[in-house]
Amino acid sequence: MTEVLIAFLVSFIVRLFSTLASGGAGIMIPVLLFMGLAPDQAIATNRLSNLSNVFSLLKFHQYGFVKWKLGLFLAGFTAVGAAVGSFLVITLDTDILEKGIGVILLASVPMIFFGGKNLGLVEKEVQITKLRNFAGGLIMTALGIFGGFFSSTGVWFSYVYLYYYGLTFLQTTATRKISGFAIVLVSLAIFIPHGLVVWPIGLAMFAGGGLGAYIAAHYSKRIGNIWIRRVFAAVVLASAVRILFF
Repeated sequence: MTEVLIAFLVSFIVRLFSTLASGGAGIMIPVLLFMGLAPDQAIATNRLSNLSNVFSLLKFHQYGFVKWKLGLFLAGFTAVGAAVGSFLVITLDTDILEKGIGVILLASVPMIFFGGKNLGLVEKEVQITKLRNFAGGLIMTALGIFGGFFSSTGVWFSYVYLYYYGLTFLQTTATRKISGFAIVLVSLAIFIPHGLVVWPIGLAMFAGGGLGAYIAAHYSKRIGNIWIRRVFAAVVLASAVRILFF
């Protein structure tokens, strides 16, 4: 019961900020490892808890932040990549590749500040062509592989929506959840038959995360794009440092 309660409380707190800025897995997976779960169990159990994002997605939809057509289109490509990445969780050691992710995350921090003062604050008008969508789909497939393999890659998906499609941070946060669900559903279809999900802890995380996600989404309008941009930059930097040095 103690572990279940800890999982609920930590998931609730983490989801309060990760709903808007990503990076929650960077905290939750070390916590699960500390609780005695194997690395593949920690990834799978955390993936189950990510289903709680449905509560924030519904709230974001109510606010009109979700770009459903774009999100569903890219989610299909993400699902293909996630299937490959999830199989890699079962067969490969993630330690070496995870260090590479840390380097890329650290190098990506300046992109937030040198992408223009209005990056993510004002929606840019982007001409959507078939070629652009095809290239976007390929990018999301590649990211889906990493998303299925690791769990700290949500910021990469954000860059696609911010830079490639010109969305605001709030729109990005909301629409990115659709691709997130694609990763979760595909990977769980692989993890559950292999018995990797620790259900009592995962369900407690789902409950706590769902409450935190709803509260964060509810106040997202008041928080606004400027503060989400600042928190996003902090999360990217913190995630890179944790992966590289801890």
